[in-house]
Amino acid sequence: MKNICYLFYFLIIFYSCKDTKDSSDYTVLKGGTVFIGNGNSISDGIIIIKNGKIENIGNNKTSIPDNANIIDVTGKFITPGLIDSHVHFFQTGFFDSRPDALDLRDSINYEKTQDYVKNNPERYYEAYLRSGVTGVYDVGGFSWSIELQNSAENNLYAPHIAASGILLTPASKERVKSFNTANDSVLVHLESAEHGKSVVRLNDSLGSTGIKIHQLYLNDTTFMKNMVAVKEEIAKRGNKMIVHATTLEQAKEALKLYAKVLVHSVEDKEIDEEFIKLAKAKSIIYCPTLIVSRGYYNAYRAINYDFNIHDPNNVVDAKTKNLLMTANRFSEIVPDVLKSDEFIENFYKRITEAEKIMSINLKKVYEAQIPIAVATDAGNPGTLHGISIYKEMEAMQEAGIPAKDIITMATQNGAIAMERDDDIGTLEKGKLADLVILNKNPSVDISNMRSITHVMRGGFLHPVEKPFEENMFE
Repeated sequence: MKNICYLFYFLIIFYSCKDTKDSSDYTVLKGGTVFIGNGNSISDGIIIIKNGKIENIGNNKTSIPDNANIIDVTGKFITPGLIDSHVHFFQTGFFDSRPDALDLRDSINYEKTQDYVKNNPERYYEAYLRSGVTGVYDVGGFSWSIELQNSAENNLYAPHIAASGILLTPASKERVKSFNTANDSVLVHLESAEHGKSVVRLNDSLGSTGIKIHQLYLNDTTFMKNMVAVKEEIAKRGNKMIVHATTLEQAKEALKLYAKVLVHSVEDKEIDEEFIKLAKAKSIIYCPTLIVSRGYYNAYRAINYDFNIHDPNNVVDAKTKNLLMTANRFSEIVPDVLKSDEFIENFYKRITEAEKIMSINLKKVYEAQIPIAVATDAGNPGTLHGISIYKEMEAMQEAGIPAKDIITMATQNGAIAMERDDDIGTLEKGKLADLVILNKNPSVDISNMRSITHVMRGGFLHPVEKPFEENMFE
């Protein structure tokens, strides 16, 4: 697919343009309202693109090169490509990749699932790009996930990828065993200071963007002592710590350990002034992941009932969609307790309470001017690669975050989390031409992000309603 995309690159750009008679080095988007990604916007804007980068950007007085391929986007709205700051490529969106949540290994071979995911990441690439997501941060996966950073970078049919690799956790070896395969690990029990440092060195040597810690057991004194060694090794390597911390006390301790990204909301209680001071002092990025628990709820519920997918452009990969839509075929092997109405009802009550606290905390973080990045935790059961970003942004808006600021959180701030803000995340001269074209204004209602018609990755324009194979040969 990678080679084919280059072969047809200029051909597709040519047929996408309306006002051109001759081929040109320049493509121009003219007439749309442009949201830069940093809070600013341009009415009746002009974006000049050359060799996959933004050559110039400005208002309607901006000079357009002779013989440029002009695409009239009058009445449309343009944002930078969206960035999902929390995904997992090793997870499919169903329980076949989460045996800890529902063990289907007697019916679906886990090793084969992971082999398939490793060898077919393009099924998620298409789901992301056709949802307008041009960058993703894989904050925890097998060692192979780190290589995706390089293999996807020059593939115009893939999002940019940052990846942190193998996670360190206080969970026991027995608990993490179900996640790992015969030849690779995704979760590793932190058994000693030297062991923790060796995992940091491994991830860093492979090129990881961040080192992920999956939970902090504050009462485990040995683990917390080992974490100090891990912190020091991360700093020595010039890398950064990412922490899964969902309680207020865990989150505070993560900040004291110099975590730079908190990849989940605090959900057990409202944040306090100490948390806010720590977060501002440490210059962290807060990733809410508001919708992931509801995804689990919907996936569990699908065992007895239907799973509803709102996917008008049909971007979700067929394999995952089939598993979710036929989840009731596993009913006979699912423990009664996990498919009972009582379990489903209690689960719903728990997540509803947690969602209330997460929304309150998100608003407090926003009001404290702590940087926030849109993040879905896609790949977890019920939280699908690509399209889940819309629900996450809508949940953030429901929590009281203005739509215009969510645009920044879904673009510039995500690029900062990925450590890619030098070349993506905002629409500025010299940056890569990654952008989204919309029919409706996302700054007045973030759900208007669903009105996407085209996504551009590195200057290459994709109509999102068409599958990539169809688009390539049109």
